[in-house]
Amino acid sequence: MHSSIIKFIAIALGAAFLAVLGLFRRAFRTGEDPSDDGPRALVAEFIGLWIGTFCLIWSFTVDGKNLQWTLRGIAIAAGLAGLVLSLYFAGNPEVGESPTKN
Repeated sequence: MHSSIIKFIAIALGAAFLAVLGLFRRAFRTGEDPSDDGPRALVAEFIGLWIGTFCLIWSFTVDGKNLQWTLRGIAIAAGLAGLVLSLYFAGNPEVGESPTKN
């Protein structure tokens, strides 16, 4: 029982670490701040990459081919959804402009 909990926590922490590396990969390469797109885009991309990486790592630790491929499909869908939402939120302003602003 305790080894299952420790394995689950280790997978969650490893997935979070890999998600952060995925977020900052472009930042390291281009020198841009990833939060320039806004906090909503950053959070959407992190959550999508974290869930996707978590499901991908978890798929290698479970038994059963159907469950493994289901988890890998969820990983792909979550990663793509996070990236698409990040692109969507990157184009939206975080704070609307005041109508009285000149």
